[in-house]
Amino acid sequence: MVSRKDRHGEPLTTVLCGGCGMLRNDPVPSEADLAAFYKSRYRESYKGASEPRRRQVWRNFRRVSDHIVAYRDVYARGGDWLDLGAGSCEFTFLAGRLGARVTAVEPHSGYAAYAAQRLGVQVLAQRLEDCDFAGPSFDLIRLSHVLEHMRDPVAALRQLAGWLRPGGVLYVEVPDIEADARNKVRGRLFHFGHIHNFNPVLLRHVAGLAGLVELPQTAARSAGRCGVFLVVGEGGQCDAAALAANAARMRAAMAAHNARTIPEPAQGTAAGRFLLTLRARAQEQLAGMLGGSPRKIAEAASARLERSVLAG
Repeated sequence: MVSRKDRHGEPLTTVLCGGCGMLRNDPVPSEADLAAFYKSRYRESYKGASEPRRRQVWRNFRRVSDHIVAYRDVYARGGDWLDLGAGSCEFTFLAGRLGARVTAVEPHSGYAAYAAQRLGVQVLAQRLEDCDFAGPSFDLIRLSHVLEHMRDPVAALRQLAGWLRPGGVLYVEVPDIEADARNKVRGRLFHFGHIHNFNPVLLRHVAGLAGLVELPQTAARSAGRCGVFLVVGEGGQCDAAALAANAARMRAAMAAHNARTIPEPAQGTAAGRFLLTLRARAQEQLAGMLGGSPRKIAEAASARLERSVLAG
């Protein structure tokens, strides 16, 4: 056991697996509890609002645009895409403008309504467990900050792998709990909705257990990150020695987090990071205000992305 409280100070037990280093809520919530939570309470609990604030809209479009440009060689494939856990649908909007046929799935009713009303994006307001796509249906699937919410991450990835067409690609991104343990104040680490907590080693190992391996053309760019492009293949999981070493590493990271009183980021200082965060928030607030409505921010982001992709 590494923690008895969530980031809001509410009771939440988190345990660490001595064999691999996975951090998991204990007990795992039931399907019924999760369905109710994600439908109406998750965004309010995690973001404090039932739809994104203007500064978040601007920031999200900027981040998604930068990601697409960095991996333009992957996203140039086009075809039928699935944005699962689409959130406020920045990726869905931009991908559609680049010519992909995108199916968006988002369980939170408020965010699904926001995407439809503000961005003109059609969204299936449901969870992965409610989806019934028939066999291989997609050329690319995106799962950004979703896998950590799954009761069984391996089973979820196996299901998604079954929806990929031959040669299809799955992008999975999760929070890096090891980095967060350095960057966040003690006691502000865990959340009811984040059932499983990954570092880069565990993300790739879990993918390997599901019959997925890292896409060779992006491996160098994604090294050491908790964002990875995957394809169907064997041999992605770690051996017992590597997992034991990762468990020791994660145990040390949690002990250090629980012992320190201020964050110790890998680069810079806690004070410097705090000031940079304040500066970024102020810039995002101003950019969101000047950008106009969410749709105007979306259109501007789309135009910038199209120019960047053409320039590349």
